[in-house]
Amino acid sequence: MGVVLFLLIMFVISLIPYIICGILAVIFISITHTKLIKSKVLKILISISILLCVCILVFNVRDERLDTLCAEMNEINDNQILIGMSKEQVIELLGEPEEQINEESIHYRYNAGSFDKGLFLFNTAIFFDSSYGCKLWVHFDENGKVKHTSIQYIA
Repeated sequence: MGVVLFLLIMFVISLIPYIICGILAVIFISITHTKLIKSKVLKILISISILLCVCILVFNVRDERLDTLCAEMNEINDNQILIGMSKEQVIELLGEPEEQINEESIHYRYNAGSFDKGLFLFNTAIFFDSSYGCKLWVHFDENGKVKHTSIQYIA
């Protein structure tokens, strides 16, 4: 019962920006059809303001917020910038690794910042779920060149 209630609350909270947009749409429709505001210019200005608010709400709602370091490390991983670099080049670019593992091949681990899960409007949390640490793993081949990279999220 508790889990179902929690999921229901999360679902409703995720709809808040769209509920606000719906309310603004109703206000928009009622303003354009009312005879209380006689000035056509004022009706147009109010309508444009409401539509602008709706656009801002819809296009700025996200379900995660990355800090700067996590965003940079994700870009490095996604664009495969490190592929083919030597260990020295990686250290020159990223600094000393947080951890170095020597197994069959060498792996470097770097702190890659953190990101938050929840519902965010701009950078403000409407609903906050949890925070995760990010780690960038750099995997080397037998020649000491970067074979691939990966991001690990730690709760």
